[in-house]
Amino acid sequence: MVSNGKVIIASGGRIICVGDLHGCYEEAIELLDACKLTPKDVVVFLGDLVDRGPENAKCVDLAMRHECILGNHEEKHLQYRRVEEQGHVPHVVASTHVETRNQLRPEHYEYFKTLPLFIRFPEHNAVAVHAGVYPGRPIEAQDPNHLLHIQMINPPDKASKWPSKAPEGWKFWTNFWDGPEKVIFGHSVITRPLITDKVVGIDGGAVFGYELWAYEMPSGKVYSVRGKQNHGQGRRGRPTDGNNISTYLIHGDVGTYS
Repeated sequence: MVSNGKVIIASGGRIICVGDLHGCYEEAIELLDACKLTPKDVVVFLGDLVDRGPENAKCVDLAMRHECILGNHEEKHLQYRRVEEQGHVPHVVASTHVETRNQLRPEHYEYFKTLPLFIRFPEHNAVAVHAGVYPGRPIEAQDPNHLLHIQMINPPDKASKWPSKAPEGWKFWTNFWDGPEKVIFGHSVITRPLITDKVVGIDGGAVFGYELWAYEMPSGKVYSVRGKQNHGQGRRGRPTDGNNISTYLIHGDVGTYS
């Protein structure tokens, strides 16, 4: 269980939450320009700043000038770092992770260590997390694994599975969440922004050549820019031998890829 969170009040400005960057620095700058930021505005990145895309270090440098929560990709690079600090060589399989490690500087790892697992926005009764939350459990009592990885679930079972691996009857976590807070999340690339009175999903998959999204509070407006290139190299960063990645409906007519 965790209590590693943060509270932010915008003091008259907007709160602008940005979906997963994955090294797409140019798109991030273009998106923030479209938002026309003022000194009162607060920008919050939802984690997964790195991997797959070309400019990972620049994305971390950008986040360091704003607010950010920990993503599962930052978590993975901290795991690599801990192995090194113990005098061992980490087992890095994904080529995109190798490229990220070539770009990251020591201060980036120290920054990752400071990132909260969630950020509350009390003036909007909202909370930002990376992947999502388990139903019926306060944010402060969430399992870090759920905050960083959750997708398809089948309560009261605590397991979470990828859509392509979930048994029949399992549903995406957003179908179970009933508040009291509105949860803003990334992590799962979706076919269009998922916006209800209880959840806001904004990972548009810019690194796969889709879109980078930002969600603005209090207006609820969504800003969007197109990803410049498909850096995905297939399913989860690995070649797919020519097969297309499947789409799964997860909430109403909103789908995800797996």
